[in-house]
Amino acid sequence: MIDTLTEPLFERIARIARSRWGLALHARKFSLVQNRLTTHLRKSGGTIEAWVQRIERTPTDADMLVFFDILSTNVTSFFRDPTHFGFLERELWTPLARGTRTAAGRKIRIWSAACSNGAEPYSLAMQARECLPPEQKWEVKILGSDLSTKALTAARSGVYAESQLAGLAPERRKRWLLPAPKATEPGWSVRPELREMVEFRQHNLMDSPNSMGGPFDCIFLRNCMIYFDRETREEVVLRMHSMLKPAGWLIVGSAETLSSLKVPFKTASASIYVKE
Repeated sequence: MIDTLTEPLFERIARIARSRWGLALHARKFSLVQNRLTTHLRKSGGTIEAWVQRIERTPTDADMLVFFDILSTNVTSFFRDPTHFGFLERELWTPLARGTRTAAGRKIRIWSAACSNGAEPYSLAMQARECLPPEQKWEVKILGSDLSTKALTAARSGVYAESQLAGLAPERRKRWLLPAPKATEPGWSVRPELREMVEFRQHNLMDSPNSMGGPFDCIFLRNCMIYFDRETREEVVLRMHSMLKPAGWLIVGSAETLSSLKVPFKTASASIYVKE
């Protein structure tokens, strides 16, 4: 039997989400949580009350990852928010290629935090390959991280359905993707030379980022701070600050801003900030 999600149960779920991941689960998410939780329990069995008690008292790591997948929404696309990629081309890739910008050891490191299905880090890899002449022998490494096991599985597979390629121009599709013969539906696979540039790791933004490596030239932290309250946003941004090189860039979602936060960044462009 699957019972109905009540307001007290929703409030208990919201408290767990806030303490574990810093998520601000507002009342407008009630229907979404109810629908996803009901779908999950139809497959696994049990009641909502029993499930919430388990999450509160004796959850396994697997339980918590399923819980996070129920609450999160993984929406992304290739080259989403083109102005951000235009900024990188103008301020990073082109100056590197022309020799007007340098980097120690000819190494560039970028972190795509909350990378969802991998479209963002693979977009960055495509752009780096397109802009940097191979004879210059730049070493570009891109880290993609997410907490969602489902999202990371998709990212690591590097296989995308036709419907997921809307942001990818035909010439890029031809250059960087191969038909995926083992896909359950017509799909495309990221080429090996892009895969070798990208590493994926599981990471909770509420945890210390020290294990992520770095320091990074640029961190993409797009369209996830909308889920946090102000205090949590500030904590997360300060963690990102600690992982950036001097004058490194933090790029947030086009509808997000750091203007209300007490953090040592200055504006470089709309939704793009430079470390002070």
